[in-house]
Amino acid sequence: MVNPESPRDFDGQKFALGLEDSRNPYDNGGFRYEFFFLPGATAEECITHYRGELAARGTIWHQVRKVAQALKEKDAASEEAVDDSAEARPPGDDDEPHFGVTSEQGLPGFPWVKEAKDWYFTNYRSWLLMYLDADIPRWDSDEDHNVCVVEFDPMPIEWEEGEKARWDPMGHPIRLRYKKARSMVDNEEALTSWMSNRTHSRWAREACEATDIAEDLGWEAW
Repeated sequence: MVNPESPRDFDGQKFALGLEDSRNPYDNGGFRYEFFFLPGATAEECITHYRGELAARGTIWHQVRKVAQALKEKDAASEEAVDDSAEARPPGDDDEPHFGVTSEQGLPGFPWVKEAKDWYFTNYRSWLLMYLDADIPRWDSDEDHNVCVVEFDPMPIEWEEGEKARWDPMGHPIRLRYKKARSMVDNEEALTSWMSNRTHSRWAREACEATDIAEDLGWEAW
């Protein structure tokens, strides 16, 4: 939220419900919204803030592995030694940021794209949304607002031999795309459609499944 002034009465749930407006843009459970207020911030400043949060909280994969380990412990006989390999990073994940846990009950981690098939919808590992309008929306039926999708941390595309590169994200470390929140303009998809594409990723499925298991285990925090 880069509004000139941070509102004192901001209601995040109301904002999210108004944005989605019964569009049901997700297939794997609801989105988790996190709002940060950086009045007048640039895209670069928002990215710096995001990376600071990532450094403090890590990725969602740490929590996915933590749930898997807890489930394994529950199923294991009490006398048996428990293998801690569930928390180890699998081969090929060496590029995942792996930060130390700062508390026993930390905030949820951030997305981190791992599999190439997840790259179909974006060639960037990280993204955030900048709400650009000065006013906080009431989301009336005919109301729409301006948002900038900020994508960063590009991933290389492996082209077939002889194939001509159509887009090289490595030449664009930060990509900005301006959208209307709820409607398509000039053949550019609406933000809600862009959000829906995120739900088809492996990280989204794994995060939702881990959250369901954590709730079944009676967890109230990570």
